[in-house]
Amino acid sequence: MAKSFTPSFKRVEADKLVETSIKRIRRLMSEKRFDEALQELEEIIRKDQANAFVYSAVGRIKFKRRDFDAALRYFQMAIQTDPANALQAYLRCARIHFMQDDTDKARLALESAIQVNPKSPFAYAGLGLIQWREKNRDAAIDFWKQALSYNPRMMAVRKRIATAFYESGQHADAVAQINAALRIEPEDPEAYAIKGRFHLLDKEFKDAQKAYEDAVALDPEGRKPSIRYGLVEAYIQLSKFDQAESILKEISARQESSSFVHKLWGDLYTAQGMYKEALEEYQGASLIAGESLGIAELESIDLFVSDDDDDKWESMATSARHAAARILEERRHTEKPRGL
Repeated sequence: MAKSFTPSFKRVEADKLVETSIKRIRRLMSEKRFDEALQELEEIIRKDQANAFVYSAVGRIKFKRRDFDAALRYFQMAIQTDPANALQAYLRCARIHFMQDDTDKARLALESAIQVNPKSPFAYAGLGLIQWREKNRDAAIDFWKQALSYNPRMMAVRKRIATAFYESGQHADAVAQINAALRIEPEDPEAYAIKGRFHLLDKEFKDAQKAYEDAVALDPEGRKPSIRYGLVEAYIQLSKFDQAESILKEISARQESSSFVHKLWGDLYTAQGMYKEALEEYQGASLIAGESLGIAELESIDLFVSDDDDDKWESMATSARHAAARILEERRHTEKPRGL
């Protein structure tokens, strides 16, 4: 005897209402109307009708509001609700763990993402970032190579692996990667700046100037100040002091003086033989970076020393320059990479 079938009209009707709400929520989020979207999402959760999308959407809004712990909870709820389709939720969890300096949990989340999708370029890119932070450069390069094998157009990874290759002494591979990045995106100012940095480090100052000028032309509003820092360095090395000073004044007018700006002023003054002024700028660079200059001469200096005693000031400025450069280089390596 055949079993009778009674459709669950109420459940079907509820599902249709949720589907309609989700369409509206997607539109609200695309229009950045997050408060309204969050109200609808919370109403769905209150009615116990939430699915993985709902939890993940709440997590995204919480993340945008920098409520990272709450965002993490909602992403984890999305994973629990639909683990087979939880790639994005795992990646978002990994990003939060990475930002919170919990690389072990970030690694676990990324490995779980790979279990969901073994060809996820973002998961391999994230694992590369973790290895980079842990100073495992070769392992980072291997993960980034794998990410690029699944998505060759990942510009962030191209730029990171180029830098990693250069720092490991593989300069030809570094240049090949940054040139590949420029073929993919020929109007990326950051890629030109990285190329300029390679030329600076190789003491190819005219080529560095050209690369940085190309980068500045693609960043007319100065959204990326570090590009102009590099151009200033190239101008100083080429004794183009007026151009260097002009850019530094422009940077200083746009933003508060950073440690890098102070250092560049110090370099400019040093190149012009203005050692007292250079010393003051290097001190400013080091103090803003969070460390005072431990120069013994500063403790015992004769308070009545003549400002014209250039040998004294040159010696001190040189010491300060090395100290500031060391501090800024250490900070560059320890700052958190973005883009996980």
